[in-house]
Amino acid sequence: MERQHYFNKNQQNVYQVRDCFFSIADCIETMSQMPEGIINTIVTSPPYNLDKSYGEYNDNRSFSEWEELIEKVAKEAYRVLAPNGSFLLNVSPVPESKTKEIIPLDAIAYFIFKKQGYFLRNSIVWHFNNMQNCTNRLSGRWEAILWFVKDIQNYKFNLDDIRIPYITKNDKRLEGGTGRNPTDTWNYDIPQSDFWYFDRVNNMTKNKLGITEHPCIYPTPMIERIIKMTTDKGDIVFDPFLGSGTTLIAAQNLGRIGLGTELDAKYKDIIIKRVNNESILPMF
Repeated sequence: MERQHYFNKNQQNVYQVRDCFFSIADCIETMSQMPEGIINTIVTSPPYNLDKSYGEYNDNRSFSEWEELIEKVAKEAYRVLAPNGSFLLNVSPVPESKTKEIIPLDAIAYFIFKKQGYFLRNSIVWHFNNMQNCTNRLSGRWEAILWFVKDIQNYKFNLDDIRIPYITKNDKRLEGGTGRNPTDTWNYDIPQSDFWYFDRVNNMTKNKLGITEHPCIYPTPMIERIIKMTTDKGDIVFDPFLGSGTTLIAAQNLGRIGLGTELDAKYKDIIIKRVNNESILPMF
């Protein structure tokens, strides 16, 4: 397993940690030089225009600039995805900076991806609790995970790998079954629930893990479920907005090859540290 199988041989700042590879580079430029059709699943969460302190990236942009960024990412990603590949995009409703009107980034992203040839297979609701309480509107407690596929007739969906326990324990009709479909709203801390519930990584957890530098980190179990659902062992998972490296940890844990790009060099050591410390399984 060598880097040239995944990144352009002239790509600078490529690092290997365990069975994963990542580059400190612009994701659009990097994808434009990657081999066609090599990625099985892309899972990522781009910046939301909330003026977060990411470092190199300016998160205080107009929404038209954000749309332009997402369109470029979707276009390049389509080329590097396998014919039966998936792209799972985590986005959130966000307040506009001046009026505080809520902007549905998931709706905007749908039309951007549709224009690039993708099909939406599911819009998944990720529910969580540990967020601020609003006083002039209902408190936001969910984000969207848009599951796009290149071919609506040909994509991987490993339902048996993500089934959850049946609600009814003594129903003889369920004997021999392996569990039920978790649906498109998940509550992960309650196994019997249909909700995709994963607590956000709060500041206390960040302090324990020594990763306070990154403002937004999504939970590893949620990414593991996505990877199980859309890939097989040995497949390639790519995160163009790698951040602190959660996608690589999940890929490593599940025997997949994890790839990523991150614009800001200050996260390099954090990514390496997290993959080494938080991964549980070697791949080979």
